[in-house]
Amino acid sequence: MKIIGIGDLLIPCEYIEKAFAGFRSVGYDLQTIEWKQDGIDKLQNTNILIEQNGPEAYEVEDYMIEAIKDVDIIITQFFPINRKVIEACKNLKAIGVLRGGYENIALDLCNERGIKVFHTPGRNANAVADFAVGMLLCEARNIARSHALLKEGKWVKEYANKDNVPDLCDKTVGIIGYGAIGKKVAQRLKAFDMNIIVYDPYLKDENVKTVSLEELFSRSDFITIHSRLTKENEKMVNYELLSLMKPTAYFINTARSGLVDEDALERILKERKIAGAAIDVFEMEPPGKDYKFLKYDNVTVTPHMAGSTKDAFTHSPVLLAEQLYEVFINGKTSSYLINGK
Repeated sequence: MKIIGIGDLLIPCEYIEKAFAGFRSVGYDLQTIEWKQDGIDKLQNTNILIEQNGPEAYEVEDYMIEAIKDVDIIITQFFPINRKVIEACKNLKAIGVLRGGYENIALDLCNERGIKVFHTPGRNANAVADFAVGMLLCEARNIARSHALLKEGKWVKEYANKDNVPDLCDKTVGIIGYGAIGKKVAQRLKAFDMNIIVYDPYLKDENVKTVSLEELFSRSDFITIHSRLTKENEKMVNYELLSLMKPTAYFINTARSGLVDEDALERILKERKIAGAAIDVFEMEPPGKDYKFLKYDNVTVTPHMAGSTKDAFTHSPVLLAEQLYEVFINGKTSSYLINGK
């Protein structure tokens, strides 16, 4: 059996080599190849293209096809496994994706051909949870904007939310999506003595207060979203829901822009219906200096970096390797498998 790990600028080949080294000791042929991208920005823009349009949106390079055509198992982060790749790889039995999302995989075609597809859920859960809490604090306490102004020589003590700067203690935070990230956000915010309420239609048997979306938006002092983007929940956060928020409340999105109607959120911010928002993800990335949210003084923005920590990138191959070893060597099942058995 031959495994090829496809390294990139964020998860280089040596991370994959180290994590999957155990397969060599049981007779697997482990190799790696670098998917060449001209800088981090190019890699991230390619990833955005694929996430928004699917794996067929990218023309896979011939040198990559030549390197992987006789492989049994492919390990990849962003590299697209599309029809061209699958048809070239006649022996392909499994694909391991080094992140929670698998938009870069032609899943329907894999299903047709019996190719197992694994992902790595929660691989950057700590990173995103830490960042979400940081964004919450940053917006409510004006940390980023006061920093920027002070570096310009401006000593500013009052901001758009000057009448609503809160303590976190005893405030209510509404968490939309209570998976790996949502749970870690809750753990962190409980340490601030906050009250936690949750909306997650897939949640079962959790010791947490679950409510409807409408109740969550009307009761929360802070709302943070951590759902996966699907066709069913696209633009689930609309003007009607946002209008239910308290005028002193804050909205944080470090998940996916497609979960939120951006025009509705802009309208709410423009009309000062809420205290503020913190946004790490956008419909257009990079957004450009004239993008809708960048002109308001009640928004904190960051360039889609919530999940990007060295620890997350280092640990992801380790998590996936452990699961694939259990399946292919020990004959067990894995919750990381998203199709088949």
